[in-house]
Amino acid sequence: MSSLRGLLDSARSALLTHQLAMNVTGHNVANVDSPGYTRQRLDLGARAGSEQRLGGLGAGVEPMALQRLRQETFDRAYRSESAGLGMAERRDVLLRGVETVVGEPGNPGVGEALDEFFSSWADLANEPAEESYRRAVLESGDRLAARLNQLDGQLQAQRRDMNDEVERIGREVNDKVARITELGRRIKSSELGGVVAADLRDARDLLVDQLSSLVEVRTDEDAGGTFRLWVGGRALVDGQQHATLNLVQETDERGLVLTHLSYADTGRPFTAEGGELKGVLEVRDEILPARMAELDSLAAALVDQVNALHHQGSDLDGRPGLDFFDVAGRSAGGLRLSQRLVDQPARLAASLDGGVGNGEQAAAIGALAESGLVVLGGRTLSEGWADLVSRTGVDAANASSDLSAQQAFVAELDNRRQSLSGVNLDEELAIMMQQEQAYGAAARVISVADGLMQTVLDLI
Repeated sequence: MSSLRGLLDSARSALLTHQLAMNVTGHNVANVDSPGYTRQRLDLGARAGSEQRLGGLGAGVEPMALQRLRQETFDRAYRSESAGLGMAERRDVLLRGVETVVGEPGNPGVGEALDEFFSSWADLANEPAEESYRRAVLESGDRLAARLNQLDGQLQAQRRDMNDEVERIGREVNDKVARITELGRRIKSSELGGVVAADLRDARDLLVDQLSSLVEVRTDEDAGGTFRLWVGGRALVDGQQHATLNLVQETDERGLVLTHLSYADTGRPFTAEGGELKGVLEVRDEILPARMAELDSLAAALVDQVNALHHQGSDLDGRPGLDFFDVAGRSAGGLRLSQRLVDQPARLAASLDGGVGNGEQAAAIGALAESGLVVLGGRTLSEGWADLVSRTGVDAANASSDLSAQQAFVAELDNRRQSLSGVNLDEELAIMMQQEQAYGAAARVISVADGLMQTVLDLI
C-alpha cells in the first residue's frame, strides 16, 4: 500500500508541476506582443524521496525556480547604443529643421536678396539722379534686412522650441526615475519569500530601456537586491531612494531664456551623457549658436562695408554720405536701414566727385558683390552666405547618416536580445505540447495506480 501511495504521490506532483509549467507557457503566449516582456521558464527538478521509501525511490517532480530568459550583457549593450540612437534621432530632426529655415525657403531668400541689393546699386550708378532708382536701392536694402531679421527670428524660435524639449526630457526623467524606484520597492517586497517577481522586473526593465533613450544610463544590482541606476558619476536611483532634477532658467547674451537641468538636492548641473538630452543640448547650445554667429558676422560685414563706401560718396546736394545701415544693428536680427535715408532718398551718396550725374560710388558699392572681404576670409558676402548654407546642409546630412547607422546597429542588438528574451509562438506551442503529454502521462499513472489500489482493497 505504501508503495502505491508513493506512486500516487509522484503522479500527483507531476500533475501539479506540469500544470504550473503550462500556466507559465500560457503566460508567455498571452504576452507575445507585450512591450518589454521577457519570456519565462519554470525550472523543474526531481523531488527527493524520504528514507522510508523502498530503495530510496524519488517522490516525483517539483518546480525549482521561475527563470527570466534575459542576459544583462545584452541589456547593457542595447541601452548604451539606445542612448546613441536617442541622440542621433534628436540631432537629425532638429538639424533638418535648421536646414529647412536656412536653405533658402523664402522668396526672396538671403542669397537672392543680396543679389538684388547689389544689382540695385549698379542700376543706380547708371541713373544716379533718378529718384525711382534711389527708392529701388532703399527697397532692396529693406528686403535684405527683413529677410535676415526673419531668418534670425526663425532660428531664435527654434532655440526656444529646443528649450521646451529640454523641459520635456527633464520631466520625463523625473517621472521614470520615480516609477523605477517604486517598482524596486514592490520587487523587493514581493521577493522576500524567494519568489521571482518576473513581471515587475519586466516593467522596471522597460522603464530603464525608455530612460536610456533620454540619457545614457547604467545599472547594477547587488547580492542583497539593492538596485542602482547611474547617470554619469551619480546614482539617480539608489535602492528605495532617488534623485530629482530641477528646471533652472538662465538668460543668454541674446536675451533668450534657456532651461538647464540640475540636481534638486545639491543644485549641481545635471550632465547629459548621451540620449535625446545630449542631442538637443548639442544643437541648441553649440551648433545653432555657431550658425547664428556666422549669420551675424555676415550682417556685420555687410553693414561695415556698405557704410564705409557710402561715407566716401556724396549725395545729390554734394554732402558726404551718411550711414546706409543703422550701426546699432550690426547683427542679423538688428539689421535695418538708416531712418534718415528712408525719409530722404536724395541723401543716398551715389557720386564720387559730388557731381549730380556721377554714379561711381554707387558702382563701387555694387561691386561689393564680387569683392572678397578680409573679415570673411577672402570670400564675398554671397560666398559667405553660400558656405553657411552648405555647412548647415552638411550638418543635416551627417546627422541623417549617423542616424541610419545607429538605427541599424540598435536593431541588430535588439534582435540578439529578442532572440533570447522574446516570445516565439512556435517554440512555446511545441513546449506546451510536451507539457501536455507529460500532464496526460501523469494522469494515466494516477489512473493505473487507482486501479491497482482498488484491486488491493478488493483482496482485503
